[in-house]
Amino acid sequence: MTFREFYQKISSRIVWGNLLAMFLLSVAIIVGLLAYLSHYTHHGETITVPSVVGLRSDVAQEKLEALGLRTEISDTGHITTMAPDIILEQHIEAGTEVKANRLVRLTINSAQARTIPLPNVVDGSLREAEMRLKAIGFRLGDVKRVDGDLDLVMRLEIRGREVRYGERISVEDPITIVAGNGITEDTFIGDDSLEWVIEQETEFDQGIYE
Repeated sequence: MTFREFYQKISSRIVWGNLLAMFLLSVAIIVGLLAYLSHYTHHGETITVPSVVGLRSDVAQEKLEALGLRTEISDTGHITTMAPDIILEQHIEAGTEVKANRLVRLTINSAQARTIPLPNVVDGSLREAEMRLKAIGFRLGDVKRVDGDLDLVMRLEIRGREVRYGERISVEDPITIVAGNGITEDTFIGDDSLEWVIEQETEFDQGIYE
């Protein structure tokens, strides 16, 4: 095959037609892929998150899902002045611009306050007890002082009633820590007078004590 014949063959209409078809097909695939990705990711589309605090949970979820958002009840709280099943918090603030299908976590008001088992903090330090109880979620009242080693935790009370390790306590009930005030009674068996001390030393010298 001569060069002229080869050139005529590759420059034929069929070859160029196939190349053009392949090029157009590639362009169509790329354009279609970009359009699909734009639709799938909702490129350029945002939703303004509304406020649902104070609404019943079912009403709040319907409102958010109607806008194309997902919802989840992720936590509970307890406010005695509010009705149960009311939204207390939303983890995405109202007015925030988000993409469709974004998850909005909600906190609802429980009918009863949450209870937590009481940890063992008796016979420990006051500082440690306060830090531990607060970290768990308990409320603390004023510290009650009694005679004993300074800042040693003697017991825990709620409204004057002693509560013990393992008892389930409402997080709404303030706990009173009863701790020592540093005043301790010295106990001494025998007479601590000078005469008594001299007498004991004399008896020791005489061999009464081995």
